[in-house]
Amino acid sequence: MSLQSRVLVLYLCIAVLVLVLIGGVLPATLHKQNLDTISADSISQLRHIDFALTTFIDEAKHDVAELALNEEVRTLDDTGFTQFLNASEDTFRYSYGEKELAIIAVLKGYQVSHPYVSSVYMGRESGAFVRSFPRLPTAYDPRERPWYILAKEHPGQVSVTEPYKAVTTDDVNIGIVTPLQHPDGTIYGVVGADITLVNLTSYITSVGQVGGREMILTDGKGTILAAGDAALLYHPVSDILGDKAPAFLSSREGVLVLDGSYLMYYTSPELGWKIGTFVPFTTIEEEINASIQRILFFVLLALVLLSVITILALRYTVIRPLSALTEVSQRIAETGDPEQEIEVTGTGEIATLSQSFRAMVEKIHSEKMGREQALLQLEAYRDHLEEIVLERTRELATAKEAAESADRLKSAFLATMSHELRTPLNSIIGFSGVLEQELAGPLNDEQKKQLAMVSESAEHLLALINDVLDISKIEAGQLKVEAGAVEIGPLLEKAVRTVKPLAEAKNLTLDLEIDPEAGPVIADSQRVEQVLLNLLSNAIKFTDKGSVRVRCTAEGAMVRISVTDTGIGIQKDYLERLFKPFTQIETGLSRKYEGTGLGLSISKRLVTLMGGEIMVESEPGRGSTFSFTLRRERSAS
Repeated sequence: MSLQSRVLVLYLCIAVLVLVLIGGVLPATLHKQNLDTISADSISQLRHIDFALTTFIDEAKHDVAELALNEEVRTLDDTGFTQFLNASEDTFRYSYGEKELAIIAVLKGYQVSHPYVSSVYMGRESGAFVRSFPRLPTAYDPRERPWYILAKEHPGQVSVTEPYKAVTTDDVNIGIVTPLQHPDGTIYGVVGADITLVNLTSYITSVGQVGGREMILTDGKGTILAAGDAALLYHPVSDILGDKAPAFLSSREGVLVLDGSYLMYYTSPELGWKIGTFVPFTTIEEEINASIQRILFFVLLALVLLSVITILALRYTVIRPLSALTEVSQRIAETGDPEQEIEVTGTGEIATLSQSFRAMVEKIHSEKMGREQALLQLEAYRDHLEEIVLERTRELATAKEAAESADRLKSAFLATMSHELRTPLNSIIGFSGVLEQELAGPLNDEQKKQLAMVSESAEHLLALINDVLDISKIEAGQLKVEAGAVEIGPLLEKAVRTVKPLAEAKNLTLDLEIDPEAGPVIADSQRVEQVLLNLLSNAIKFTDKGSVRVRCTAEGAMVRISVTDTGIGIQKDYLERLFKPFTQIETGLSRKYEGTGLGLSISKRLVTLMGGEIMVESEPGRGSTFSFTLRRERSAS
C-alpha cells in the first residue's frame, strides 16, 4: 500500500473515531450544559414570578392596613354586632344595626375590588364577628382562630398567616390580618382578608408560567399553597417529592431529579415560600438530540474538507520528497556505494530530513575511511608491540628504583629527626625537672611558673614528634606490634590512674567498669595503653562538666573497650573524616582545643594492626562514645 493510501485510510479512521467520541461524549456534556441553561432560565423566571407574588401580597397587606384605618371599621362601640359564639343553624337569625351595615358595606367594597380575595372580615374582643358576606350560622369564636391570634401577637403590623382550613367550607385560606388598637396600644379587634389556595393558584397562573410547564408553590414548612392539581392543595410537598422533600426544604434553590422530570425551585427571600417548576426529561432530550445532529453534520463536513486539503498538501510537500529519498536509500543498499547524489527538496522538516540523510551518508563514508586508516595503524602497532612493552618495563623499573630511593631517604630523615630532635627535647625535659625539684637552689613562684610552661611545651613537642614518627612508620609499614596475651584489666586501671589528675583538675567524674568475663586479649600492651591514653585524654579535653566513663565488656570472640564522655559531641557529617591524619574538630589560629589531629588516626591504625576495629557514636551537645575491639585469648571463656 502506498504512503498516500495509508494516509487516506488513517484519516478515515480518525474521522470515524472522532464521530464515535463525539457521539459518546457529547450527549453527556450537552445534557449537563442544557440542564444548567434551563435551570438558570427557569430560576430567573421563578424570581420574576416571586417578585410579582411578593408585590401581590405586599399590596394586599397595604390595602388591609388602609382598611384598618377606615373610620367605620375602627368604630369602638360594637354593641349589637353579630356574634356566633353560641349560634345554631336552627335558631340563628341575622339582625344588623346601622353601624354594622356600614362596616359590611366597606368590607364588601374591598372584596369586590380585589378579585382574588375570598372573604373580608373583622373580629372584636367582645366575640363579635362581621363579614363581607353572610356565613353559615354555626358556633364560631373569632378570638380562637389562627388569624386573630397571629394579629394580636404582632401589634402594629400586617401579618400573613399559615394556611388554615375554613370552618364552614372546604377552602384552605391564607389570611392577611392586622389588629385594631386604641391610642394606648390596647387591641380591641382584628381586621383581615382571606385568599384561598385555589385563588392563589389562579393568580400565579395568570402572572405567568415557566415555559408553559406545571408549577408548584409551598410555604416554608412544605405545605402546598398552589399547584396545577387542586387536590394537592394544603397537602405536604412530600406527597409529590417523597424522600427528596428534605433537600427541597433545606436549600434556597436548586434542581431535584424526580421520576420523569426535574424540579427547579427558588425560595422567596421576602415570603419564605418556595416556587418550583417541573421540567420533563423529554424536553431536555429533544434539545440535546437536535444539538447533536447539527454538531455531527458540521463535524463530518469539516473532516471531509480537512482530509481532501491535507491529502493534496501532503502529496506535494511530503510524499514526493520521501519517495525520492526512498529511491536513493534503495540504490545505496543495493550497490553499497554511499557516493550517491542526494537532492534536498521540500521545505521545513522534509528539507531538514533530506539534509540530515545526506550528512549521514557522508559521515558513514568518512567513518569507513577512518576505520580503514585505523586498521592500518593497528597493524603497525601490533608489529611493534614487543618494543613498546620493553620500553614501558624500563620506565616502570626506573620509577620503582626512584620510589625505593625516596623511601630510603624518608627513613634516613625520620631516623635523623628522631635523634636530632628527641635528644635535646629529652635534655630540656630532664633539666626542667631538676630545676623544678630545686636541686640547684630555691625558685620563686614566677620561675616555677615559667619552668612549668617550658616543661609542658617540651613534652607537647615531644608528643607531636612521636606522633609524626608513628604515623610515618605506619604509612611506611615499618611499625610492628608485639601481639601476645595481655590482661586487659591492669592496663585499663593504669591508664585511668594516669589521666585521673587531668579529670580532677576539671572536676570530672572518672569511672571504670570491667566485665569479669573479659579475660586476657591478644594485643601489644604498649600500643593498647597508647590507644587508651589517647581516647581518655581526648574525652577529658572536650568535656567541661559531667563525667568520663570507661567500660570493658566481652562480646563473643572479642573484647570491647569504650570511652564515653558528656562533652561537646561531634557533628554527624564530620564523623566520616574523624580518623584521617591532621583532622581536628576546630581549625584555625583561634581554636579552643589543642592537638595535632594525629591521635585518632594512629589509634585506628594500631587497633587495625592488632586485629580489632575502632568506631565512634556522638550527638552534638550530649557527648561521644569511642570504642575499639580486641581479640580475646582463645582459652578465655
